[in-house]
Amino acid sequence: MAGNWTVCGVCDFRNINKASIVWCSECDEGLCGECSEQHGAVKSSRNHSVISVTEYQKLPSNVLEIAQTCQKHKEQYQTFCKKHDCPCCRRCVIETHNECKDLIAIDDIVQNVKSSSAFFEVEQTLVQMLENVRRIRNDRTENLKCLLDQRVKIERDIKQTRKMINDHLDKIQDKIIKELYANEENESKRIKMLLCEIESIEKGISDLQGNQNNIRQHASELQTFLALKHIEKEVSDKAECIQSVLKNEDMKIKTLALEVNKDVQDICRADCFGSVSVDSKSCKVVIDSNKNKEAQMMIPSLISKCIDDIKLSNKMQIDLQSAGGVRGCAILPNGKMMFCDYNKGNLIVLKSNGMHEFEIPLGTRAFDLAYFERENSIAVTSGYGKTAIHIIDLNSRTIKRTIQRRLTPFGIALNKTVLVYCEAGLGIIEMQLNSESEKTLVYLDMPSFSYVAVHGDNMYYTNKDNHSVTCYDIHGNLKWEFKDTQNLQYPQGISVDNNGNVYVVSRDTHSVVIISLMESVAEQYCPLVMA
Repeated sequence: MAGNWTVCGVCDFRNINKASIVWCSECDEGLCGECSEQHGAVKSSRNHSVISVTEYQKLPSNVLEIAQTCQKHKEQYQTFCKKHDCPCCRRCVIETHNECKDLIAIDDIVQNVKSSSAFFEVEQTLVQMLENVRRIRNDRTENLKCLLDQRVKIERDIKQTRKMINDHLDKIQDKIIKELYANEENESKRIKMLLCEIESIEKGISDLQGNQNNIRQHASELQTFLALKHIEKEVSDKAECIQSVLKNEDMKIKTLALEVNKDVQDICRADCFGSVSVDSKSCKVVIDSNKNKEAQMMIPSLISKCIDDIKLSNKMQIDLQSAGGVRGCAILPNGKMMFCDYNKGNLIVLKSNGMHEFEIPLGTRAFDLAYFERENSIAVTSGYGKTAIHIIDLNSRTIKRTIQRRLTPFGIALNKTVLVYCEAGLGIIEMQLNSESEKTLVYLDMPSFSYVAVHGDNMYYTNKDNHSVTCYDIHGNLKWEFKDTQNLQYPQGISVDNNGNVYVVSRDTHSVVIISLMESVAEQYCPLVMA
C-alpha cells in the first residue's frame, strides 16, 4: 500500500509532523517543500518524477492503495516475472524466482507504458464498453417507451371494443324492442277486431231479446207464433256466429316471450374481457468487442458441398393422379412417404416402394405436414377451412389432438422438439408440442401459401407475393433475402440438405432453385421433369 501521502515521509521518519506538498512515486512517499528541494538535489533521486499532492489525490482510491515497493522485504521493485505476472524486488528474485527465466527489468517494462498498445487497448475497450452500456440502456429505455405505447394502445383498443360492444348491444336492443312493440300491436289489433265482431253479435242478441219482450207484451197469439219461427232462425245464426268466433285463430291466448340469444348469454357468462400476454424475443443490441472480432477472424469458415456437384436423378415415379392437389410431403425414417391432399382433405401414406398403403381423412384442407419420430405422429396444417393444426397418431391412424389457431396456418417444420410454422398475417410461430405454448419468432404480414424450413439455427420461408426466399436466425433476426424473378417465380415448397444448401420449388418456372448457403445467392437451377 502507498505510504501516507498527507505527511512528509522524511520528516515523519524524524518524528516531525509536517504536511507534504509533492509526492514521489518512486520513493513512494510524500515530501514537504524543504525535503522536496533536498530530494531534487540528491544524486540518487534527482531524476525522480514528482507531482503535487493535489494532483496525486485525484487518482482513484484503488490506485492509491497499490503498493509500489515490496511489502515483504521493504525494498524497491527491480524486476517483473512474466511467468508469475508479478513485480519482484532483489530478494524476491533470490528467494522465489531464482529459476524463473522470464524476468524483465522493471524500468524496461514500465517505460512508455502510458503510450503502449496495452494501455491503448484497455482505453479502447473502456470506450467500447461504455458505448455498449449506452446501447443497452437506450434499448431498455426504448423498450420502456414501447411498453407504455403498447399499454396505451391496448387500453384504447379495450375501450373501443367495449364501446363497439355497447353500441352493438344498444342496436340489437332497440331492434328487439321494436319487434316487441310490433308483435304486441299486431296481436292487439287482431284481438280488437275480434272484439268488434263479438260486440256486433252481442248487440244482435240483445236486439232479439228486446224484440221478444215486445212480442210477448203487444203481439197477438198468431203474430207471436209466426214471429217465433223468424226469431228461432236468427238465434240459430247467432249461435253459429258464436261457434265461429270460438274456432277463430284469434281466440287463442296470446302471450309475449323473450328468448335471449345464446351469443348474448355467452357475453354475460364471460369471466374476462380477454387476455394480456407478454411476448419475448431476442435482444437486438449488438455488442462491439475487439476480442470477439479477433476470435471471429480466427475461426475458419465451414465449407459446404459445392452445388456444382449436385445432380438430380429420377429415383422413383409415383402416381398421385387420384389426389385432389398435393401441397406437402414428408419421407419418414423407414422410407414411407406421406402427402397432403389439399383439395380432398386427406393424408395419403405410401410404402417405401411407392405403393398406396392407407389414407387418413381430415375433414379440412390439408396443406403441409411435419413428422416427429418420438411420438410417431404427424402435425398437419389446415391451410384454409379450419384454422387449426391436427396432430395425427400414425399407430391408430386417427386425429388425437386438434390445436385451434387464430389465423390460417400454412407451411410447418419441426425444430428438435418444437413446431415452427407460418401463420398468415402474423408471421413465423414456434409452438411447444407438449404445452402448446407459443411465441412469435418473426412478426410480419405473412402471405398465404408460405412454406418454412429449419436447419441448425436458421429458418427459411418462401413468399409467393414478392417471389423471395428469406432467412432468419432462430431468434428472429434477418440474415438475408434472395430474389431472382427470372428463375424463381411463385416459390412454394422448401427444404435444406445436410450441407446447408436450400432447395426451393419455383412453381411458375417449373424448376427447383438451389441456393448456396455460403453465398446466399442462387448458383444453379435444376429443371423439374413434369409428368
